[in-house]
Amino acid sequence: MHPVPPGTRINYVEGIIALERQVRPPVVDGLFYPENAASVLAYMQDIGLERGKGGRAQAIIAPHGAWELSGSLAGAAFASAGGRTGRKSPSRVVIMGPIHDSRAEGLFLTHSHSFQTPLGDIPVDHIASGWLESYSSLFQVDDIPHLYEHSIEVLLPFVKYYFPQAAIVPVLMGRPQKGSVAVLAQALRAIFEPIMANTLLVVSVNFATHPEECLRLFEDGEYAALSQALQDGRIASCGGSLFAALLQSGLMHTARPCIASDSLLSAWGEQERTVYYSALAFE
Repeated sequence: MHPVPPGTRINYVEGIIALERQVRPPVVDGLFYPENAASVLAYMQDIGLERGKGGRAQAIIAPHGAWELSGSLAGAAFASAGGRTGRKSPSRVVIMGPIHDSRAEGLFLTHSHSFQTPLGDIPVDHIASGWLESYSSLFQVDDIPHLYEHSIEVLLPFVKYYFPQAAIVPVLMGRPQKGSVAVLAQALRAIFEPIMANTLLVVSVNFATHPEECLRLFEDGEYAALSQALQDGRIASCGGSLFAALLQSGLMHTARPCIASDSLLSAWGEQERTVYYSALAFE
């Protein structure tokens, strides 16, 4: 008997076994970004994005606000990786985002076979996801957090636009548990360092305080100080623990830090707090 592929649901109907591939549907299309392909492609054109023209970043930091607020910066972040001059186009995109529900704790992978976008479905790399699951019990396979969270979703059309053949490894982080940042950092290095030639790392981050200080530490390559500031809250952010894990992994220590856009945008967030958006890249 052949094994059931990951992301497959088994339905028993009148004694017949039917296999259904589970697809994670979008939840903020038409609200945070356009809901149809024509409008998404028109937006990409309006902000000047072109496939095959860009940089060769190995990892990027992109914002997860509504596109009307931060889409141009998300596009700039992906453009910094979209050219890949002298490198293969990535076959997988490890995309990590925070969970806005403060009740959630831990690191969450997905059962889903693919994630739906207006430009087409993106398959999940269940082999790489399985490596993460096996690395530590802190990684949980649970679709519930993914079904209600937008921090990864709003970036997926950019993934599909620039890397139409790539699969994704979606990772959500709730409130960091003890050691979860260090475990994620170690897992990223152990699993993806040997295959970075065809892997892109994406972290979804919005900043709440001291964005200028964050950019200064980043540009100066002071990764240890930046990681500590993101974790202890001196630089408050949504997704900062994921950013800290990437910095702690050591994967980017030989990469050149690059601010992918000269804009630092801000908007009112919840509870009258200002949210800041930026686009960073490791080249």
